[in-house]
Amino acid sequence: MSVLAVLAGLAISAPAEAADIGIITREGVSLQYERVAKAVTPVKGTGATRSDFDGDGRDDLAATGQPFEPKLPHYPTGLVVVRYSSAPQVDYFTGVLRDVPSCSCFGSAVVAGDFNGDGYDDLAVGDSGEADPQNKTYAGGVWVIPGSASGLVVGAAGHFNQSSPNVQGEPEDYDQFGAVLAAGDINGDGRDDLAVGAYGEAIGDKADAGSVYVLFGGSTGLTATGSQYFQQDQAAVPGAAERNDQFGRALAIGKVNKDRYADLVIGAPWENDGGGASGSGLVTLMWGSAGGVSSTGATSVTGAGVHAATGDRFTVAWHLGESLAVGDVNGDGLGEVIAGAPRAQTPQDNGGLIAVFTGRSAGLSGSAVKIMTQRTAGVPGDPESFDRFGLTLAAGDVTGDGKADVLVGTPGEDIGSTTDAGTVTLLKGSSSGLTGTGAQGFDQNHSVVPGSAERWDRFGGTVALLNLNGTGGLDAVVASAGEEVAGDTPGYASGSIAAFHGSSGGLVPQATSWSGASLRTDRISLLNYGDRIAGPHCGITAI
Repeated sequence: MSVLAVLAGLAISAPAEAADIGIITREGVSLQYERVAKAVTPVKGTGATRSDFDGDGRDDLAATGQPFEPKLPHYPTGLVVVRYSSAPQVDYFTGVLRDVPSCSCFGSAVVAGDFNGDGYDDLAVGDSGEADPQNKTYAGGVWVIPGSASGLVVGAAGHFNQSSPNVQGEPEDYDQFGAVLAAGDINGDGRDDLAVGAYGEAIGDKADAGSVYVLFGGSTGLTATGSQYFQQDQAAVPGAAERNDQFGRALAIGKVNKDRYADLVIGAPWENDGGGASGSGLVTLMWGSAGGVSSTGATSVTGAGVHAATGDRFTVAWHLGESLAVGDVNGDGLGEVIAGAPRAQTPQDNGGLIAVFTGRSAGLSGSAVKIMTQRTAGVPGDPESFDRFGLTLAAGDVTGDGKADVLVGTPGEDIGSTTDAGTVTLLKGSSSGLTGTGAQGFDQNHSVVPGSAERWDRFGGTVALLNLNGTGGLDAVVASAGEEVAGDTPGYASGSIAAFHGSSGGLVPQATSWSGASLRTDRISLLNYGDRIAGPHCGITAI
């Protein structure tokens, strides 16, 4: 077990004392929260932000963990912790176990978006195993907490599930509604909208075929009025609903063409599983419009459809679309869709690859794609079995050159003989597209990165590009949810998140990190801190 390097102001000390526990109930479902005062010096930043709940121009950090030995009024079903850059507190949100058993799934996805257009980002939290009070199924739900100058306003929180008015579909056991989330302005009204994946939803008798819901932002926040629902047996959606396609297991929203509307990208990584030797999985692009997601013009590409672009018959994109991101990596105003296939054969089993689809007004094409693996020239590391390169992705401009860069998590990477220690790679944008030239690789054996590479740390298991320091290019946060720190019981990792600042040369590692242990209160301890981090999109990351 390593001793994690933590800045003096974040050092592990006596547990913080929480205020009284608050409980909010919506639609028969409850949210439990506590606010712990913290001395801070207010800051101001410039540039684009992605999770700025208190509006100071610097992003705040919302990340999940699992509650350990809680002393709360109700047993928690998961935990989300929000560390603010200026607001003088740390917020803790947990689900509530009620009349029927439920999984610890509160925080199965966390995303930030300005859903009411007031200039403060709001927090959406998925609970994929939430029990529906109406029919007692474990169908899932989503909480939405608005931001303000004083941070998140839990008293104004809203809640949605498949029983909410105007939400289509029926709640059924293990629909996984809220397991995957993505935020962005699909209808161009200046307010972010929310896409919700329910990849376990049955379509007819086809179990786990999957579906996607879209809730739209408004002056009072997200609303289900006019919401949209998509599954593969609809004429507007490519393919056909089949058992275990898991349509909606990954989501991203971003501008692919040059109009004012953000577009919706959907992964169905188990499409055509076992159906051939050339690849599997499906990525679908649906256009945004003033009316929401358009019912025309959708395009899609399968794992088999990118096989020729690999240039190697032994490199196969299995389960394409298990992770997704959108970013303009060549600066031409058209966004590229980046799709991860972490289970790809490279030729090692589960070595992993990413497919970068060229931004085009005509949508996705298997002939307009670049495949990148750890064998690509300039990319650090070597592909090994179960590395799972591309399990996590984040896109944004780190270097400040107007072109998006892509941060790739490889949590299964062995560092020397240390199994699943994990690594991250920054691939840089250029006028010719995403490139291995100048790529950077980091693991916890780097001289500045806190901690050290240890078995099952899973460094890179979650990644996000945020504006942490309020200046220059975007910065990175990289989680190692399996990290054990000083004071942890062996086998019970509190987890940690490391920070990197953006610069013209790429990422600059910082000695700064935050551990689950440093966030303990007198009522709750954290395990696996950083299993999810709020950004524009969030989904399944387990290896």
